[in-house]
Amino acid sequence: MRKSRFQNKVATGKFTLPVAAVFATLLWGAEGIYTPDRLWGWVACGLTAYLWVETNNAHSLIRIRSRLTPALYLFMAGCIFGLHPLQDGTLAALFMLASYYLLFKSYQETEAVGLLFHAFLCLGVGSVFFPQLLYFSPFYLWYAVVYLRSLTWRTLWAAIVGLALSYWFWAGYALYVDGFDAFARHFLELARFQPISGANYHHLDSMQVASVGLVILFTLVAALHCLSTSFNDKIRTRMLLQCLLVQELLIVAFMALQPVHLSTLTGLLVMNSAPVLSHYFALTNKRFTNILFILFLILFTLLALMNLWTRLSIS
Repeated sequence: MRKSRFQNKVATGKFTLPVAAVFATLLWGAEGIYTPDRLWGWVACGLTAYLWVETNNAHSLIRIRSRLTPALYLFMAGCIFGLHPLQDGTLAALFMLASYYLLFKSYQETEAVGLLFHAFLCLGVGSVFFPQLLYFSPFYLWYAVVYLRSLTWRTLWAAIVGLALSYWFWAGYALYVDGFDAFARHFLELARFQPISGANYHHLDSMQVASVGLVILFTLVAALHCLSTSFNDKIRTRMLLQCLLVQELLIVAFMALQPVHLSTLTGLLVMNSAPVLSHYFALTNKRFTNILFILFLILFTLLALMNLWTRLSIS
């Protein structure tokens, strides 16, 4: 008989998500959830967690019934205090996840015009907050061709129109409020590429680097397992997970090349890592993975305590 380890009990437990939500809320409150920026940041992270619930329900990224993906997202977001205030990365992650939900629904659909239109519309809205999100749009088309097999000439134009529509409305608002300069500055951000130099990494905060390093380290282990055991998943699930893994690689590469955007990209990284980590911890049942899961919880909790100590000592 297969032994149910701690990681499996957490993955399948009905209290996992509520406990993670309470834990994250306590960490937000310990830092000061009563401030408007942190209150709205908490709301945005809650909406992202809810979207992960809906995405898992719709696409069955994990073979068993589990709420581990939104729980891990809330746990990591709560422990990384840089994600507490409402910021561009939090909003960009929310709209990117909404685009995932719609994009994944187009898998092998012959009539996916509406799905591609709305997926790229969500991506476009997210890029209003973080212009560099547009860099991912060509890769979305690549996913639609290679993994989802839903790209046709009709869906291609639907995607282009969806991406442009968000800027159509935002351009009108920007021109009314601040003239053409605000709209032009937004696109100038896309052309600004920080020269690759070792000096770019000297300004990074140590807690920021530790947070990103932990997420990448555990996600790397989970990604390798996901690739090596992908034959156990259905073909559809395998294709969707590969989309997420490519996205993860792109986000990490973006961080390495442009560390100036590290704080914003951390929100995208945590959101994208949650399903990969949950797939690993929910579907493995070995002593090593159980220890690794406990280590994951301990290290992120220590990270939260260090963040809290730093904030309290400064104040």
